[in-house]
Amino acid sequence: MGVAFMKQRSRPRSRRDVNTVDETGVLGGIDLLRALDETRSATKTAARLKTTTATVLRHLEALEARLGARLFDRLPTGLRPTPAVDLARPWAEQAHAAGAALLREICNTEQTASGVVRLAVPPAVAALFVVPALPSLRLAHPDIVLELAPATAVVDLTLREADLAIRTFRPESGDLVVQRLARARLAVVRAPSLRLPRGHDPRVSLPWLGWDRSLAHIPEMSWLLANVTESRIVFRATELSILLGAAQQGVGALVVAEPVARRAGGLVEVDVGPMPSGGVHLVAHRALRGVPRVAAVWDWLLRSFTLET
Repeated sequence: MGVAFMKQRSRPRSRRDVNTVDETGVLGGIDLLRALDETRSATKTAARLKTTTATVLRHLEALEARLGARLFDRLPTGLRPTPAVDLARPWAEQAHAAGAALLREICNTEQTASGVVRLAVPPAVAALFVVPALPSLRLAHPDIVLELAPATAVVDLTLREADLAIRTFRPESGDLVVQRLARARLAVVRAPSLRLPRGHDPRVSLPWLGWDRSLAHIPEMSWLLANVTESRIVFRATELSILLGAAQQGVGALVVAEPVARRAGGLVEVDVGPMPSGGVHLVAHRALRGVPRVAAVWDWLLRSFTLET
């Protein structure tokens, strides 16, 4: 269910209007309400819904006007749900689940592997591994259109923000099917131009590149935070492709899956002792896994990563 953005404000609805409330688009605002309730932030909700903070706040005001109730208190630290949200929350969850069930039923009517499949994947993984394998997908399934949705953050597969997702960590929640595409050793790499003083520990002598703090849970950042002091991190980014570019320019050392560094080129490995292994995981909502077009891309990705990593 998508957020139905209302074009103009209207007066608060009286008690006698409650049976016609759907005509105003209130049911279409359920995703907006749920996102705001989960994030407690208009900015984070805007990022999730791929819009602007001003748009989120404008449509929150419109939704409140149509309901005739204040849903969130605006505080300097974010949004605080009012008792009205506590009342609406279980109903919103039921409506969300009903919409997802309807989506699953519609998708399950498909009989052939055709149509659009949206794949959420980090841009660097897409460029280095997915795109080179596209000819084999086109040959096997010419009626499938693959849309890449470059994303670092986890998408909501239930809401069809994507049909499939490739992740460098294993999701632990949601009604999801998860399968490991590949297992790869992490490596510390640098550009040849970034000199390592002889006899010095690279963990304390090199400048380092890191992900944004919101990605502290990924294996690469877990190793970095456990082995390198904060003062040695000279550059952060949310996208692996940006970090690879910075590493290739000699800005700092980078922790990355060894096959990714090898495919990117222009980098040499730094010996810091044994490194942990990480996994690349393919994720789908359980209800969509058997849909022919999704199943075809799923199987293609399994074959492609077996060959490419």
